[in-house]
Amino acid sequence: MAQGSVAAGGAVVARRTKAKPARTPGGKGSSGFKKWVLGIALVTLLGVAGAVSLAFIPVATVMAVWCELTERAPLAECTMTPGGEVCSGGATLANVPEPWAEIFTAAGDEFSIDPAYLAAIYLTENGNTWKPLDTDWPSSGCCHGPMQFNTGAGTWDAYKYSAGGGPPDYMDPWDAIFTAANLFTHADGVYGSVTAETPLGDAATWEPGTFVYSAASYNAGPAGNWNNNETLRYVQNVHALISSNFTQGGTGDYGEYATYPPPHGMGIGEGEDGEPTEGGGVSGCGGGISGGGLDGVVRIAEQEYAKGIVEQPMGSNCGPTISDTYIATGCEQWCADFVSWVFLQAGIPFQPEAGTQGYFWRHDWQIPAVIGMRAWFESGGQGQEFIPVGSGGPTKPPRPGDVMIHSGHVSIVVAVDDATRTLTTIGGNESDGVRRSNGTFSVGPSGPVVGYGRMNP
Repeated sequence: MAQGSVAAGGAVVARRTKAKPARTPGGKGSSGFKKWVLGIALVTLLGVAGAVSLAFIPVATVMAVWCELTERAPLAECTMTPGGEVCSGGATLANVPEPWAEIFTAAGDEFSIDPAYLAAIYLTENGNTWKPLDTDWPSSGCCHGPMQFNTGAGTWDAYKYSAGGGPPDYMDPWDAIFTAANLFTHADGVYGSVTAETPLGDAATWEPGTFVYSAASYNAGPAGNWNNNETLRYVQNVHALISSNFTQGGTGDYGEYATYPPPHGMGIGEGEDGEPTEGGGVSGCGGGISGGGLDGVVRIAEQEYAKGIVEQPMGSNCGPTISDTYIATGCEQWCADFVSWVFLQAGIPFQPEAGTQGYFWRHDWQIPAVIGMRAWFESGGQGQEFIPVGSGGPTKPPRPGDVMIHSGHVSIVVAVDDATRTLTTIGGNESDGVRRSNGTFSVGPSGPVVGYGRMNP
């Protein structure tokens, strides 16, 4: 709802307030029996394998049974991709981490809506990042909380719903997600009524009666202007998340606008102890995730450069995408905004910690000032570091994904040649646009380099 939805004037709101559900995702009454049966089948299958040979049993067969035992989806939805290594069932929530999966499933049960739809809205509102429930959720002039409800236009007041019995709170993930489910299922004729049977729809056409149509309304408002870059990206990302079973961000028909990375955070697709798995993903049930982290920073920066984004008019520090996305919102010198936004989209956002909150005066992912960005890297509170550049050059060689910091400018390192001690950067607000430039380790495209900011995800 980043652009703010209008209120559904006079909507009748379901008021089935009750105690907060304590359910296991997918925990239907018959599922335990089904899993016992499948467990016996798996044991039998492996027993036969021991007597004959595992080589004669297709890997996909074993994986399909195992997926049913360990994932939330019915076996019929746990389909195998070619090669049998990834369980990619349709909207199974297999790739949605706890505790989020429990909330989406409970809200889906309460309002008879596909929980995957709610999960996709949450991710799209939060840069495709799974965040802890106690996150200090960002707020803008209109929209607040994990589902970014528009409080100014009355949308929250029209559909607010308490999942736990107390006063509804748009900053509480349970209440926010239950309220979103209430909105989608009770805003007939405004957002488009959504049920458990509502199809996802085509991201290129947004036909009424599909969820992508309702998603566009949620972002831009039922009477809003849908023909804008933000809503195009929004709908495409929602579609890509659901159709890929939450392994891919927005790509496709609106690829020139889709800059969302694959989902990231809370260990999903990161292997043990938060370490990326080989190839950037995970094997087995749940699908692979690639493109996040520092590789994602480089990829997203390159994507933005390829769009040819420039200020409109030139020299104004304003323009589509610049004002509504990188700066979010307004007009200002935007090099640090651009860098902050790229890291957000890559799933490793800058975040305030004790003593650095003052650097984030607009959003909790955005450091608008160069001096603040340097100071934040120097603070090192989240494992980030500042690598100073002296007369002998940087104390550590730069690497792709580092932030090159000058006295009055920042950009992103996208390529490094150690042999010649030269590099390539992409930055915003360079010659009134997003530009790709070359420089040395000590004297970059914008003059002497004072240091490099390094994230260590």
